[in-house]
Amino acid sequence: MIRYLLGLAIVILIGCSPSSSNDPDFTIEDFENALGDAYNYLEIFGDYYLPISNLTSDELGVPGFGSHLSAGDDIAEMIRHQWTPGNSLTNILWSDLYNAVNAANSALILVDRIDDNISTVQQAEARALRAFNYFLLLDIFGNIQAFKEDVLSGNINVPQLSRSQVFDFIETELLETIPELSADPIYGRVTQGVARAILAKLYLNAGVFKGTPEWAACRDACAALINSGDYQLSNDYFDPFKANNQITGSNEIIFASEQAPAVHFSRQSVHPAQVDTKNPSTNGFLNYAATPEMVELFDLDNDSRSNAILRGLQRTSTGEVILTAAGDSVIYEPDFRGESDFLSGYRVMKYELDPTETNFGNNDIVIFRYADVLLMQAEALNELDDLSGAIDLINEVRARAYDTAAPLAAGNFTKESLRAQILKERSTELFWEGWRRQDMIRHDTFCAGGWSQKERTTEDCQTRLIFPIPQEVLNVNPNLTQNPGY
Repeated sequence: MIRYLLGLAIVILIGCSPSSSNDPDFTIEDFENALGDAYNYLEIFGDYYLPISNLTSDELGVPGFGSHLSAGDDIAEMIRHQWTPGNSLTNILWSDLYNAVNAANSALILVDRIDDNISTVQQAEARALRAFNYFLLLDIFGNIQAFKEDVLSGNINVPQLSRSQVFDFIETELLETIPELSADPIYGRVTQGVARAILAKLYLNAGVFKGTPEWAACRDACAALINSGDYQLSNDYFDPFKANNQITGSNEIIFASEQAPAVHFSRQSVHPAQVDTKNPSTNGFLNYAATPEMVELFDLDNDSRSNAILRGLQRTSTGEVILTAAGDSVIYEPDFRGESDFLSGYRVMKYELDPTETNFGNNDIVIFRYADVLLMQAEALNELDDLSGAIDLINEVRARAYDTAAPLAAGNFTKESLRAQILKERSTELFWEGWRRQDMIRHDTFCAGGWSQKERTTEDCQTRLIFPIPQEVLNVNPNLTQNPGY
């Protein structure tokens, strides 16, 4: 079954006449069901956006291509920067992001068609969710179509917009909805804090998205989140990633996907024998490993965050050596080119593995958290020549991570050198959370050398800053033009 709903053809989900209002065939339950569908599509972030962003960055690789337990062709294309308009990962991402937009539009078109009063808060949630999906489309695909609810009334002649136009649309939607959203945090729901986090991320990348930086706007969006007092750093860095993290990490998590359980990155990285020593299962295992470049950024002796990077001989919680099905010790080596494809490369267990779960975890996938806001604010302040203020925020994040205090001093940095430090701090704090590709593009390091074990194609790298529109979509949608280089 073809999944490209709005990308291939406009699917009219609301079957009533465009002029009908207060239609007795629809109730508030129909609105709530459509809004619920829009929330359900948040799983796209963990299932496709996050993997695509990580696989194409310098943080993640897959040793030993060629086995059914290693990278498939589509994943190999991502790692090697050889993706095409037929790559299933980006094609499904395109499809499901537009499906999410379609769900939000299906909710919004009902507002004037039912007798029940739909709260302005719920309407704002639908608009902000739609804006979030457009933000992801803008980041990955560049020039896209921005469908609103009128498309379900037959307005299918929607033009392809430039990145700058899409940026403006998203910004307007968020600014208009923020006053109408809940001011109080509600876990798993779009609130003012969530909309401001999306807005801050949009402004952070304005120089890439529309060619004009918006550092003051980014600073102000982050400041609104910080000054609200609604969020704070968890005492334990790993609380936002533990099983039942909706409880342990709720003060730091701004937005998370709590929809259908996903096979998260820990299970995809850690050897199956370590996931379940009694009954090793390869379900979800994709042989993901940390690149040497990522590991080298950490102070492995002093930075507690590096405890997520599994190195050397692996033991159970009771001290027993973990053995593979063949009876070999599970020993992770840093070099991707080791003798064993499935033990080469250090592994990452950032999301806690629940031993009672066979295939999935009950950890919600984190989308935005407070530490990211502090580092976005630091980057904005540095670009606005407030190095001291930027350093203070960086040190706030570092203070939780380092066993022995290791604060930075403003006097040791220039604006340019602090840029490089901020990029490093974002990696050691936010590794494998889906933002590294975006950060590298913004800092102009995505096309740089030094990716020692990724086998990456560097020819025409500038065309790789965005992905191709799926060919199946282009074949049926005359309003779309393929991105340059594809």
